[in-house]
Amino acid sequence: MALRRFVIEVGMGVDQHGQDNTRAAEKAVQDAIHRSCLCGLREVAGLKNPDDIFVEVLIGCPNPESVDKERVLKSLPLGQKKIEVRQGGLLGKTLFVPELGDKTDELIVANAIVTVWVP
Repeated sequence: MALRRFVIEVGMGVDQHGQDNTRAAEKAVQDAIHRSCLCGLREVAGLKNPDDIFVEVLIGCPNPESVDKERVLKSLPLGQKKIEVRQGGLLGKTLFVPELGDKTDELIVANAIVTVWVP
């Protein structure tokens, strides 16, 4: 089955306390998809079932091996999902507040590219 790109969105997520790459990645995906209205799935692409779309997620974060991919994919409300996590994003300095779960004074920035494909 040939696939066509329908939409590409980019997002950024920050985990300011807790140093959780997965949480930053979740926020990046949520940031990307909250700007997209996929009304064209039915009106333009003619899809009857929105779960027939394919959603590709590319995450860049400082510690890719620590990302829980299944948890990040749960941020997507529909479709057949695929994820790749690479080295990227940023580490920066923030306040060290142990009561908020901090292990260090670093904040984590993750980036996401979400691509929706239609048959």
